Amino acid sequence: MFAKIVQHRVALLVGALVFALILAALMQMESLLVAEVCAALLGVLLLGLFVATLIELNARYPATFLVREGSFTTPPDAGTVLSTAGLTVMPVANIGFLAAEMHPGFGVRLDRLEIVSLVLIVLIAALLWYRVLGPFGPVLRPDGLLDRQPFGSMFVPWEAGPRAQPALQGVKLLIARPDLVQRRGFRPGTSIRTGADRGFTAWAINLYAARPEYRPTIGTDEGLHLLQPR
Repeated sequence: MFAKIVQHRVALLVGALVFALILAALMQMESLLVAEVCAALLGVLLLGLFVATLIELNARYPATFLVREGSFTTPPDAGTVLSTAGLTVMPVANIGFLAAEMHPGFGVRLDRLEIVSLVLIVLIAALLWYRVLGPFGPVLRPDGLLDRQPFGSMFVPWEAGPRAQPALQGVKLLIARPDLVQRRGFRPGTSIRTGADRGFTAWAINLYAARPEYRPTIGTDEGLHLLQPR
């Protein structure tokens, strides 16, 4: 199920946004029954996304990578997609509740503070979508491990001696030579989110750090075959 969520993340995000906007608009109708039903549906949607995000923490992910442009990479994890959907619905719901309380019926008027808040919410939602849909996440290359995020990136050459451990949300890197790590922009820490199995990702990183002879096969079908369990 979680693999399908990642695969169809665009449809999920767009669908959640459109559904929340429709419900928030219907909440502005003069019919109290319609407003209450729409409010309840928004609450159920938010609760469902929140519960699904918690369940995802213990979900199993495929023990494989994607072969892309001479490297191994992974899609975003389902937890990031679900939390992004929830954080997209939440401000829409809050605006709908606020508008229903302050301005019954259509023709809602926003003061300057409300307009600024709305712009900030839209910008935050756009950033979250950019993170989920953009070219971010871990990239294993023959020369090292690159992790790209919206505000910055971290490159760990294999010579830096990275050692990976599975964590609650991805893998944690312990680096023997932190002076060799290259950072750009704002990219603190050494934790990496991955859409592949966390144990598999950590094992692959440790393998390439310890066995230089395997590094030339990174980003090839042959190299991916070597990583598959037999």
